[in-house]
Amino acid sequence: MGIPEQNLCHEGPQPSAKWACVVEDVVVAVPHKVVLVSVIKAQASIGGDFVLVRDHNSPNDVVLHDDAEVDLSRGNVFYSLLRCEVQERSDCMDTPKLAFIVDDRAEITTRGEQNGNMLRELFGLAHHARLERDLEGPNDEYISLEAVVRFVDGPVFYSRTEEATLKITVNSRVYTEHQGVMATMTGLQIATLAFPDRPSETRVWFVSEVRREVTLTETVHIHGCEVFEVVRREVTGGYEMSRMDREISELRDGGQQITLVPAPVNAVVYHNLVTRNGQNVSVTDVLVPIPGGYPAQFIDLAFLPDDSPLIGKVKGEPQGPRVVALGRTWRQISYHPHQGGGAPTWNPTVHGFHTYLGELLSWLSNWK
Repeated sequence: MGIPEQNLCHEGPQPSAKWACVVEDVVVAVPHKVVLVSVIKAQASIGGDFVLVRDHNSPNDVVLHDDAEVDLSRGNVFYSLLRCEVQERSDCMDTPKLAFIVDDRAEITTRGEQNGNMLRELFGLAHHARLERDLEGPNDEYISLEAVVRFVDGPVFYSRTEEATLKITVNSRVYTEHQGVMATMTGLQIATLAFPDRPSETRVWFVSEVRREVTLTETVHIHGCEVFEVVRREVTGGYEMSRMDREISELRDGGQQITLVPAPVNAVVYHNLVTRNGQNVSVTDVLVPIPGGYPAQFIDLAFLPDDSPLIGKVKGEPQGPRVVALGRTWRQISYHPHQGGGAPTWNPTVHGFHTYLGELLSWLSNWK
């Protein structure tokens, strides 16, 4: 019924990490990384009528013999089952669940390698919180934001509040020296906190007292508690304008009437699309929103004029959201061609608004 652990790896002398596991959602401390199943059951108060099962989120979760040794680095999340109810199982090939534990609280993942920043975020800790791996001895391991954190090196950590001496607020978020705040900062360095990808394309405003602009080359003396606003110089809705121009031009060259709507909603309107494939032929305009991260983010949905007779006939339920564009009100229809609606999986190197036209024509020619 059970499968004993095989080929356990006992490592050479090194600072020993403390280990713990999660049994029935409860954190259970254990003496070693490799431990008898009977020890885990005893510490978790699991009776003899039950067996311990390692959780892989699989119908073939590994059932463990009481007298077997289990290597917690290969998965430390368990539950129990009545011994008499356990059936024979195939070998489990799925990834085991891994429980990282900070301050006696567990968070479960299948990712065995994190970094210090990811681990803090997993537990909702501030970036400047001091995080240490709990070792058997006085010299616990400090985990910096950039440090690689491997589950197999030990899953038990504790945190300590580390006071920041310099704090500034940028776009309503508090930043400290642990995130790059210094006693003197340029406008560019302040902008980098809010927009690390393109700080040079921003404007910085000092708003603590009298509102004034800080140039990107200006040096500001930081005393603590200063408040700034950082805004991008240009807003295009986040999509790649050159890509949009190319695709719209391609459609127009082919005779399709199409309008790019930059406001109040970023969208493309396809005009006079034929419906019903020649049966009671009529035409309609269709509005399609431009995703903020286009083309990496796929195109989805379609909006029909709010008074369109096609609503309720074409496939896809009418939804509540409405937008106003080109002097008309448009109603959202739940049409998702690239999410199980018949179109291929979205490929940003192939698909775009020029290919979405074919999906719209297919949609308009197939009524309920």
